[in-house]
Order: sequence, then structure tokens, then C-alpha cells
Amino acid sequence: MNRRRLVPRLSAIALIAMACLGAWWLTDQHAYVSTSDARVRAHMVAVSSDLAGRIVSLPVRPGDRIARGDVLAELDERRAKLALAGASLDLKALEIAIRRLRLEAEVERARGGSRIDAALSGLDGARADIAAARASLTAAQADHARKRALHASGLIADAAMDRAAEALELAQQGAVRSLTLKASREAGLAEARAEAAGAALAEQDAERLGMESAALRQRIAALKLDLERHAIVSPIDGVVDEVFADAGEHIQAGARIALAHATAGLWIEANIKETDIGRVTIGAYVEIRLDAARRVCSGEVERIGAATTSEFALVANANPAGVFTKVTQRVPVRVRIGRDCEHVRPGAMANLRIRAAEGG
Repeated sequence: MNRRRLVPRLSAIALIAMACLGAWWLTDQHAYVSTSDARVRAHMVAVSSDLAGRIVSLPVRPGDRIARGDVLAELDERRAKLALAGASLDLKALEIAIRRLRLEAEVERARGGSRIDAALSGLDGARADIAAARASLTAAQADHARKRALHASGLIADAAMDRAAEALELAQQGAVRSLTLKASREAGLAEARAEAAGAALAEQDAERLGMESAALRQRIAALKLDLERHAIVSPIDGVVDEVFADAGEHIQAGARIALAHATAGLWIEANIKETDIGRVTIGAYVEIRLDAARRVCSGEVERIGAATTSEFALVANANPAGVFTKVTQRVPVRVRIGRDCEHVRPGAMANLRIRAAEGG
């Protein structure tokens, strides 16, 4: 073949190939939104202690798989056990005192009731004696007056008059004794009622101790909860990423012991240019190529951010010199990772190709 004809043909083939490649690239750019600013995210949990104490056991290491409820660390619990035992003994003593007071109240109530009944009966008897003594006194006074009139007329002897005066004095003394007996019976009734009131006071003391025992039960419940907190357990199913303490170390309340991430629910956080975000829709298919994987896997757009990443910056990007440089902003997009993806690790980088919306 003539060399002069070969060169133009090769040039034409090269131009056609470049044109095809350019057409494919334009078609791909129109059909997909691509980005390499994407990384795998996971729910990270910093496991810390609610209590201060010394670590006696730390069975986990970075890279260990853990399940919800697995013990990650144990604190020295001897003081907590002693406090719980002491509070339990105090509660038993209070319960014994409450039972004793209630028993005393029952005894005092029964005794006071019996004494009140007896005092009321005695008071009724004293009132009857008063009535009888007053009747006797009235009769003695009438007899004395009659005999004094007869004695003045000389109709009766001095001895009869003396007997009438003696009977009147005895009747007066009987009336005084009946009044004294009534006062004594009333005093006994008051004492019996006071004794019955003592039973009410004992019952009130028992109720007060009952409230103290309720407060102590709440304290025991709190001590049991503190005792359970000496075993620090995992709140998630995941993997331990880092351990920040060692066995034998004394930690403060709130100090981080380990950092773990959940193995379920991983996603990719991608930052898409604001010029391309209009072509991205929720539910769009995503081609994911993880740097650690050899093959492409699938995903789906789950959420599109409502603000650019610059709005989340801790330091505002001010222009004190008055010089403004326009920079294309990025919008965060969350991508759900498909089940066919492998070697998915939090923080891993990925390249994404998001199928663009038609007419976007």
C-alpha cells in the first residue's frame, strides 16, 4: 500500500476514534453526575462510663466485633456492694421498727379502749352514787329540821337530836365522797382517752418511718442501678475502632473508654457541585466504586441536603480585603449502599456516578 495513502487513513481513523470518544464522554456526562468527593459513613458511638472508678477488666481490643449488651469494661464494684448491703440492713431495721410501732399501737388501742369502757362504767356508777347521796342528804336535812323543831318544843330528847345531827353530817360526807369519786372517775376516763391517743401517735410514727423506708427503697434502687453501671456494655452491634483506657486505670465519670461503629446502616456521604445538584433526584441509581474494592457496586440516593457544606463551617469565610473569589459550592448527598458492595469501611473513599434525571 502506498505510504502516502496510509497516513491519511490512519489520521481519519484517529479522528473518528476521538470523535466517538468525545461523543461517548458527552453522552456520559449528560447521563451521569460524577464525583470523587465521597466517603463511607457510619453511626459512631463513644462508649463512656457514667461513674468514676478503677477499671478491673477490659476484654476488648480495636477490631473486635461486639454485640449489643456485651461487656466492654468493668469497674471496681466493692464500694457499691458495701453501700448496697448497708442500705439493705437499714431498710430491715426500719421495717422491724415499723412492725414494733404498729404492734404497740394495737396494744395501746386495745388497752385504751378497755380502760375507756371501764372508766365510763365507773363514771356512770359515780353519777348514780351522787344521786343516791343527794337523796340521802335531802332526807337527812328534812329529818334534822323536823327534829330540831320538835326539840325546840321539848317533844324529843337531846339524844334524838344528836342522832339527827350525826345522820345529817354523815349524809353530807356521803355527798362529798360521791362528788370526789365522780371527779376521780372523770380523771380516769381522761387518762384512758390519753392512752388511746398514744396509740394514734404510735401509728403516726409508724407512718413516718414508712415514708423513710420508701425513700430508702428508692435509694437502694439507685444503688442497684449504680452497681449495674459498673459493667459498661455495648449499646450497638458493631466493631470496636479504638480503645482509650487500660485495665487498672482510674477514670472519671464521662471519660471515653472506647469508640465503636455500627456495622449495619452504613451510607456514603457525597458532596455534589451546586451546578449539578439539579440533575440529582432522590431514589436515583448510583454506581459506587470503592477504592478498596475491585468491582463496581450499586446504591441509591437517599437524601439531598438543603444547604451547602459551607454553611456548616465553624469559621465563616469572610473577605476583609474586599477581594471576592467565587467558588462553586458543594451540596451533601446521602447514598444508600447496596448489598452487593464489599470492603465497606467507615471513612473509606469512593467514586460515584449518579444517574441524572431526564431533562435536568
